[in-house]
Amino acid sequence: MRFAESAVRNDSDLDFVRSNLESAIGTSGVVEAAATVSAFEGLNRIADATGIQLDSGLADESVDFRRTLGLDGYAGARSTELNGVPRRAEDVLSIFR
Repeated sequence: MRFAESAVRNDSDLDFVRSNLESAIGTSGVVEAAATVSAFEGLNRIADATGIQLDSGLADESVDFRRTLGLDGYAGARSTELNGVPRRAEDVLSIFR
């Protein structure tokens, strides 16, 4: 998890995290982890670029910080109904309701 976070954010500790991961799972494991991180990052960028809408659970989950960050002002926000109510899910699966 730390490797994925560090890679996506391009954190300054990426080399250290990658080295620790390699010690734990080997070079081929790091390659697989990097490929997985890249695939998910790419899919997210494609979804954002095409204007895919947020489902109602994620729209509710993110309404407060989307407003705070001004994300609802971007063109892609038009793809999502923004009538959500700020509400936090009890667990990850509850976001996808």
